[in-house]
Amino acid sequence: MQTAAMAERSRGVVLEQWGELLRLRREVLKTFTTEASHDLRVSSRRFRAALELFDPWLPQKHTGRLKKSLREVTRLLGALRNIDEALLFFNKRTPAQVASGFQLSYLLTLMRSGERVRIGKTLKDFDHRHLNRTVQKAANTLRENLLTHNSLPIAACFSATDATLSQTITMLLPTAVSPGQHESRHALRIAIKKLRYFLEITAPVLKRDDSSTLELFKEYQTILGRMNDVAEFGILCSGLTLSRRERMFVETTLHAEEEHLLKKLAGLIEQKPLIPTAWSHTPQRDTSK
Repeated sequence: MQTAAMAERSRGVVLEQWGELLRLRREVLKTFTTEASHDLRVSSRRFRAALELFDPWLPQKHTGRLKKSLREVTRLLGALRNIDEALLFFNKRTPAQVASGFQLSYLLTLMRSGERVRIGKTLKDFDHRHLNRTVQKAANTLRENLLTHNSLPIAACFSATDATLSQTITMLLPTAVSPGQHESRHALRIAIKKLRYFLEITAPVLKRDDSSTLELFKEYQTILGRMNDVAEFGILCSGLTLSRRERMFVETTLHAEEEHLLKKLAGLIEQKPLIPTAWSHTPQRDTSK
């Protein structure tokens, strides 16, 4: 049977992450800064990861609508982030002598305005009061279910999840630096992100310090995330009406950036390889009362 302390810590993780998500929602509605919008997106993804991790002990009748609402918020904020990152990326690289003749920045800014309107409406319609009650009930039920005699052992479930995510990373790493392996690198990025969220969520529950492993994951995720950005920038620009000169500029710039990032990834794998024993862990026995 789970200890009362571990069950309470699990409940606390859910409530803490939910509270942070609501705080960032208020900040975005108030300021709509790029940083706040991006932080809210990450918070929504991390909270969804927590719900998925604790799913065996959560009441589905309470979490179904919550998950659906969060997916919509994450999706819209993801589209806004891609536009913001594309603006930063291309504005830094557009030759100053021809910048006045380029429509790329202008068109992306127009697109951002439309996304901001959609996000504002979605966040205002986000029924946070009702969903707050839902989360409170779900968190309390999580604690109760973790304490029942017939409950799944949380440490064993965590170990199984850890093993599955780690195996996926190990399988994808060998092809990560091969040219043209975009899908493999995308899958590796997702797997590392999931394991990073997993460690961040389970650390306070199991009273672990995985900070060094998380820092290494962050390095990998930064490069792989940027490579995914490059692909998203290409998709964004393909839907814009650009001159031939601008189209060539976009294609050439993105190709050069991808090659640069591929070299950085190869260097990181050589210098700081992801070794399974560096992140797999055996949950420590909880001796707290």
